[in-house]
Amino acid sequence: MAAKSPQQNSKANMVATSEDAEVARRPNRRRGVTVLLDSDDILREQVGGFTNFIREYAVVGLAVGFIVGQQANAVMKQLVASFVDPWLHVLFGPDLDKRAIILHHDKAPVEMPWGAFVYSFIEFFCVAIIIYLVVKLLRLDKLKKPKEKK
Repeated sequence: MAAKSPQQNSKANMVATSEDAEVARRPNRRRGVTVLLDSDDILREQVGGFTNFIREYAVVGLAVGFIVGQQANAVMKQLVASFVDPWLHVLFGPDLDKRAIILHHDKAPVEMPWGAFVYSFIEFFCVAIIIYLVVKLLRLDKLKKPKEKK
């Protein structure tokens, strides 16, 4: 009896299926079947893993939150420019953000722009108050779904 070449032996253990995938039988190991996937099946498996990752880590919700956050940022900037800035101009003058203290060190002037810091701090404080009021007035802090009773 002639010995089979490795190529003939491996072809004898392959079985074709209806979806063009090949199934290899392992004669010397435990009983079982190893499935060699088609390239379309591998692609489906990779895409399925990616979609599971997106679902598991709520990537879509994160993206939506990022977009909504960007729009809220634009609204807050316009709110400050329309309503907060005029009050700051009335109280502190039109050039608060350009005010500075000039110190002299070794006959060289050093400028410390305190007005820009004060302006940014007041703007931040006003935005924080507005966000707090919107969250409390619209009761956005109580949006949790009620737990279902068993």
